[in-house]
Amino acid sequence: MSRYFLLLTLLLGAMPAQAERPKVALVLSGGGAKGAAHLGVIKVLETHRIPVDIVTGTSMGAYVAGMYALGLDADELERQMLSLDWNQGYQDKVGRDELSLRRKRQNDEYLLRTDIGIDPQWRLSLPGGFFQGQAMGALLRRSTLNLPGLKSFDDLPIPFRAVATDMETVTPVVLADGHLATAMQASMSVPGVLQPVEVDSRLLADGGVVNNMPVDVARELGADIVIAVDIGDAMLPRDRLDSALAMIGQLTNYLTRSSTERQLALMTEQDILISPNIGGIGVGDFNLMPDAIRRGEAAAEAMLPRLQALALTEEEYLAYQSHKLDRRAQLQRTDAVYLDRIAVENNSGLSEAVIRDVLGVVPGQFHQTRELEQGVRRLYALDAFERVSYRIEERDGEQVLTVQTSEKGWGPGFVDFKFALEDDFSSNSNYEIGAQFRRTNINMLGGEWLAEATFGSNKQLASEFYTPLDTDYDFFWKVRGEYEKRRRTFFFDAADPQFELFRPLTTLDFDYATWSLLTEFGYNLRPWSELALGFQGLVGDIEARNIDERLDIGSMGPYVRFSHDTLDNVFFPTSGQAWELRLGYFRNSLDINGGKESVTGLDYELEWLRPYRLDRHTLIGKLVFGGSSAEQEVPTFARSLGGLFNLSGYQSDQLSGRYSGFGGLLYHYRWFDNDFGAFRSPVYLGGSLERGGVWNTGSEVGWDSSLTAGSIFIGVDTNWGPLYLAYGHGEGDKNSFYLYFGNLFSF
Repeated sequence: MSRYFLLLTLLLGAMPAQAERPKVALVLSGGGAKGAAHLGVIKVLETHRIPVDIVTGTSMGAYVAGMYALGLDADELERQMLSLDWNQGYQDKVGRDELSLRRKRQNDEYLLRTDIGIDPQWRLSLPGGFFQGQAMGALLRRSTLNLPGLKSFDDLPIPFRAVATDMETVTPVVLADGHLATAMQASMSVPGVLQPVEVDSRLLADGGVVNNMPVDVARELGADIVIAVDIGDAMLPRDRLDSALAMIGQLTNYLTRSSTERQLALMTEQDILISPNIGGIGVGDFNLMPDAIRRGEAAAEAMLPRLQALALTEEEYLAYQSHKLDRRAQLQRTDAVYLDRIAVENNSGLSEAVIRDVLGVVPGQFHQTRELEQGVRRLYALDAFERVSYRIEERDGEQVLTVQTSEKGWGPGFVDFKFALEDDFSSNSNYEIGAQFRRTNINMLGGEWLAEATFGSNKQLASEFYTPLDTDYDFFWKVRGEYEKRRRTFFFDAADPQFELFRPLTTLDFDYATWSLLTEFGYNLRPWSELALGFQGLVGDIEARNIDERLDIGSMGPYVRFSHDTLDNVFFPTSGQAWELRLGYFRNSLDINGGKESVTGLDYELEWLRPYRLDRHTLIGKLVFGGSSAEQEVPTFARSLGGLFNLSGYQSDQLSGRYSGFGGLLYHYRWFDNDFGAFRSPVYLGGSLERGGVWNTGSEVGWDSSLTAGSIFIGVDTNWGPLYLAYGHGEGDKNSFYLYFGNLFSF
C-alpha cells in the first residue's frame, strides 16, 4: 500500500503546475480635474476584462483609486465623479441663510472678511490654507457614504493605499488604514490652498511633491505588474514663463515631475505606462472632466496590445467580479446609520455641551448622512472652528459617532474691514472705512468682545460684549457702548410757527455727536429670529452749521426689538425675507439757548423686505416706516431718506425728519453668472420704483405729501460687497448718477 501511495505522489509531482496569474496594480497620479482621465483608463480595463488586484494613488488619483477600491465599477464611478460639484469643495464659506442672525448682521456690515487672526500675544496670524477643507471633507464623506474606519485598507474589495506629505518633515506618508474619506482628503489637500489634515498627530497635505505616482507603494504590496497612469504637466517652455504665477507653476511642476521620474525609474519592461494627452485641461477645470475621461480612454486603447496580455477569460473575470462584490457587500457603507452613542473630541474653548446641543444628533436613532452633515454645518456656522468633521466607528459592539472640532489656530482674535463709497458725480460723495476686532470664545459658551472703528463721512467708535446664556443658545445678553458722529439735513416750512426760530431758512444742516450705552437681554426663537428687551441711554450735542447754534440732547428708556432674517443675500436676495420691529419708550431732553425741554414718547420703526424669484428674474418688495410721538423741534432720533433705492435721485440722507415712510419695488435680472469656481461675481440689470417721504409732525404724514422716484442700474455682487452704477430720478427734477460700492444701505 505504501508503494502505491509513493507512486501516486511521484506522478502528481511530475505533472506541470497550473501557473498563478500575476498580481496587477493600478497606480494613479495626481492632477486635479485631469484625474478624470483615470476613469477613462478604468473603463477600458473593465471592457477588456483586465483585473486590478491593488490600487494606489496620490491627490485626485487617491480619490479615483479609493472609490474604485470600494468596489464601484466604471459606470458607477463616472456617475459619482460627474455628479459632484468639485468647485463646491473649495467653498468653505457658510451660506448666509445658515448663519445666526447676529453673525449675519456682522458679516453684512464688515464685508472685507480677511480671516486675519490675532493670537493671545497680540501677534498677527494667518490660516494654514486659503480654504480650511470643511467643504471638501463633506464632499468626500458623501462619496464614501460614511464608511466606518478600517483596521487596514486591505479589507476593501481591492487593497488600497494613498500617499500624502508630512508637512513637518516633507516626507511621504503612506495611508494604509483608518477612514477612507480622511485618507483621500489628506492626499488631496494642496498646500496653501487647502488646510493640511491632522492624522495621528501629523499634518498631512497633498502627496504630489514627494510621490505623485506611487509605483513603489504598489511594489511593497506585492504587485507583479504595474499599470501606471501619468497625468502630470510637462515643464513650460521659456516663452510661457511670462508671469509670477507661471514661475510658481514651473517650480511646482518641477517638484511633481521629479517625484514622478523617480517612480518611473522603478518600472520594469513588463510594466505598462499610460500617459493621456491632457494638454489644455487645468487642475481646476472640473467642467472639462468628460473630455478628460475620453482622453484617458484613448490613451488606454492605444496600449491595448500590451494590456490584453493581462486579460482574463469571461469565466475568470466573472469570478473576479463576484469576489469584489462579495467583499463590497461586507462593508458597512450606507446612507443611514444607527447610532448608539455620540463622542466629542473637543479641541476648542467651547464647552462640550454647546457642541452636542448645536449638533442636534440624538443617539439611539437612525440618522441619514444628510442629517449628520447638517449638524456639522450648524457647528461650523458658529464661526468658531477651523474645521468640524466626524467619523463613524464600531466600539465594543456599538456604533459610535465621533465629532471632532478644531478651534481656529490663528485666533482667538480676528480682524475684518469695511469700505464703502457713494458718489453722485455732482456735489455729494460719501465714504466709510472701518475695522472690527472680534475676540472669540471668551467663555465656554462662546462669548465674544467686539471693538469697532469707522471713519469717513460718518464716524463711529464702539465696544460690545456678547454672550449666550445657555448651551442651547436660546438666551443671550449683551452690552454695547458707542460714539457716533453723523450729518443730518432737515427741510421745513419756514412759515410754520414752530420753526420761527430758524427763519428765513428752509433747511438746517446738523452734526449729531452722541455717546450711547445699551444693554439687551434676548431670546433666539430660531437661529434667524430673536426677541430682545433692552434699555438705552444717550447723551450728546447737535451743532447747526448754518446758524452757528449748539444744542445738548439726552435720551433714556426701555425698548423691545423683534428681528427676523432668512435672506440668502442681503444685497441681491432671491429667497427668504427680513423684517425688524422696534418699539421704545424714551424720555428725551433738548437744551436750546439755556432752556431745557424734556418730553416722553413712543419711538417706533418697522422694516420689511421680501424677494420673489422666477428663474433669473427677481422682484423685491421693501417697506419702511418709523416715527416718534415725542415731537421736539429737533428730533433726537431722526429718520432720513435719499440715495439709491431710498428715493433715488435725492442725495443720501438729504431728507430727514421725525417721521418717515417708504415703499419700493426693486427688480433685477441675473445677466451673467461669472462663476470662477472658488468664487462667483454675478452681474445684474434692473431698476426700481419708489415712493416715500419724511415729515416733522404726525399730521403731515400721508400719501399725497410723499414723493415718487425710480432708478435703473447695473450691479455686480462681488466678494467684497455690491458694486452699482445707476441713474436715479425723483420728483422736483432730482437726478443723480450713482457709483456705489460696499455697504451704505443694507437692510
